[in-house]
Amino acid sequence: MRIDLVRHGACLDEAFLRGQSPAELTALGKEQMKAVFASISVPERVVVSSAKRCLEPVASFYQHHESLDIQIWTDFQERCFGVWDGLSYEEVKHLDNIGLQGYLESPFTYNIKQSESLVAFEKRVLIAFERLLEQATSESIHHILVVTHGGVMRVLLKHILGLNNEALFKFEIGFAARMTLESFVLECEFIPPPSFLNSHFIKLVELIQSHPTQ
Repeated sequence: MRIDLVRHGACLDEAFLRGQSPAELTALGKEQMKAVFASISVPERVVVSSAKRCLEPVASFYQHHESLDIQIWTDFQERCFGVWDGLSYEEVKHLDNIGLQGYLESPFTYNIKQSESLVAFEKRVLIAFERLLEQATSESIHHILVVTHGGVMRVLLKHILGLNNEALFKFEIGFAARMTLESFVLECEFIPPPSFLNSHFIKLVELIQSHPTQ
């Protein structure tokens, strides 16, 4: 099974932590999404985050594919950063400079007010991804497109490649980046499957950054 994960395009805001804010795409962001969708063969299923910046380009590009199975999954939303969601760096600094320093020093454990913890976010994403694989396998689907966010893609990279949290900052996942995975059902009793993926073996095929579109 092939799974293409695509991050949304460039946004109008200047958010430090965009999170679940209702950000909209720029004209460039819309063109980036058209270009990345055009580079992928039409999938059998599209699973999309409920964020506007993900939903709108999917609806626009695939509007004439009436038989295409498009599903909205809220579990593939970005991590919620609470009261900092959608604010610029300067706005966060003005609102809570002490908290900002705490976050910069300990980004994996600092608790932003009303935010989703990193542990809870990872659990949400991994459970959703496992459910995605199980459903697709049971329905004999071979190609899925997931339109989502950078944080979601980093969580999956972390667990598929066995990385620690610090390594997540060493990957560039820019606007409209595409990450392609392949999933295989393990049938050999002597190979213990990764626990969070149940009986699936996942490998990273490629990670491609978007090229600026004029």
